[in-house]
Amino acid sequence: MDQSSLRCSDPAVLEPDTALPSVPLCPAPWQLRASAYVFAVLMPEDVLDGAAFVPDELVPRRKNRISVAMFVDYESTNVGPYRELLVTPASFAHAEGTYPSITRIYVSSYDSVVNGRINWGIPKDRADFERENAAGGSEIVRASRDGHTFAELVLRPHGPTLPVRSWLLPAALRTLVQHWHGKSYRFTLSASGKARLASVERWSFDPQYFPDLARGRVLTGAYLPHFEMVFPVAEVRES
Repeated sequence: MDQSSLRCSDPAVLEPDTALPSVPLCPAPWQLRASAYVFAVLMPEDVLDGAAFVPDELVPRRKNRISVAMFVDYESTNVGPYRELLVTPASFAHAEGTYPSITRIYVSSYDSVVNGRINWGIPKDRADFERENAAGGSEIVRASRDGHTFAELVLRPHGPTLPVRSWLLPAALRTLVQHWHGKSYRFTLSASGKARLASVERWSFDPQYFPDLARGRVLTGAYLPHFEMVFPVAEVRES
């Protein structure tokens, strides 16, 4: 067990969505270690405005068409290991400024679902994940719910491995604003690790569950075989 997990409260707390199980509350900040694929995708207007799970109040505030999609395999977090698939479909004009928001995200544990909603207003749902090696150095990632595979990604890393540091990017590019249960959550991520280029050999999505990224054009991609990241305490205000 990670030392950070000792800060999790017991007994469990109830999350506002009573359809979810009660789990121990693990407050921010979180320290995480993981590997990940990250892709920037230029998406069509109709997907972003009608099929990207954007809250109604944010639809008219969209400022671009660049989505960021990530598959992350966390080997260590404050709530144990888990996997996730997420998308920030665009940047939006918030009261705090123009920042991206995660609008669709699946994770493999309810501990991550509940704590992600409470700590950062991230709209997490639970799914099952498979990750396997394929021919030619590629990897296959699948996400499913109730036995239905709604996302399948065939991804391939390539090129040299180089060190990366989040402080090389302006804070505005590392800051998210989330809206959840009448509140907004603003937080800036920091990370360090190693990265290679990555490409999408093919991917497919059920748009009832996740935005159809195959409708877009991949601009660039990266594979991070190892990185460490901090999810800080969010600035929370009434939205």
